[in-house]
Amino acid sequence: MKRFILLSMLLILLVAGAISGAGAAGDLSAKEARRLIARVAGIELPSDAVRVKEVSSLGSSAVVVAQVETAFRFVRGDDDKWRVAEVRTGDNKWEDIEMIARAVNAEKAERARAELETMATALESFRRERGFYVVTDKQAALVDQLNPRYLSRVIRVDPWHKPYLYEGTRDHFTLRSSGMDGKEKTPDDVVISSRN
Repeated sequence: MKRFILLSMLLILLVAGAISGAGAAGDLSAKEARRLIARVAGIELPSDAVRVKEVSSLGSSAVVVAQVETAFRFVRGDDDKWRVAEVRTGDNKWEDIEMIARAVNAEKAERARAELETMATALESFRRERGFYVVTDKQAALVDQLNPRYLSRVIRVDPWHKPYLYEGTRDHFTLRSSGMDGKEKTPDDVVISSRN
């Protein structure tokens, strides 16, 4: 069961990454979805290894239900437990799963930093107009104060689907994503603070 969950998580990561790259005008076609999924996360799969079952376009995003067929290499660790070590790509090369996961998490960290920068810019605009930052430790209160005047879209959760964190006084603020591990104040956190 754990192996199935890990394989499912990898495929979800791959499909999510593929669809986030789809930004063309019009609805996403099954052919384009298949092409994007076959080339996601820096690996190449043959297009016939991807079977698109359903495409639901939602404005500037889409949800694709697809079946991806490939091979996975498992290894048994010193603890006698199996783990997925590699995935075979379309050109029959084996790619390290941990390397792919690191690349995906690095991309998520970049996206989190960009969203935090957007919120920080909105906070600076709020302060210029009102003379102070939003005073709260609740992210929902922050969104209520910034949206829509200073922040055109609501930003609530980070790329790991955890709420962004905010602590603000009149003179200082800290915005934080807990990062991949979901724990505050650990090395993988993405943090933006006011310059004061």
